[in-house]
Amino acid sequence: MKGFPKHLNSKADYLYVKANFPRDKWLPAWKALLTNRQYEICTGVVDSADAGITDETHRVVVSEEQDYETGKKKTVYYQYELRDNPRADFFRFGFTEEEVNKAIAGE
Repeated sequence: MKGFPKHLNSKADYLYVKANFPRDKWLPAWKALLTNRQYEICTGVVDSADAGITDETHRVVVSEEQDYETGKKKTVYYQYELRDNPRADFFRFGFTEEEVNKAIAGE
């Protein structure tokens, strides 16, 4: 392999770059393990912003849209939920949050 790899395709690849490259090269890839492990998905429409759930994993998005039948603008409230992405490298390669945080912290 010449230089830093373009793709990290296994847990062994992540461990290899951590052991063999400068911290500034591998740190963004390790941080991305945590940031890319979840995604936000629209779970439906609610009647109002107060009718939806708002917490660390939920939010309500307010959207002004045109009703194509009447031509008038209407307000629509979409409920979003933050979910784990089983296809993310974090889960596919079997990382733990503790393991990734230790690497990022330099332990």
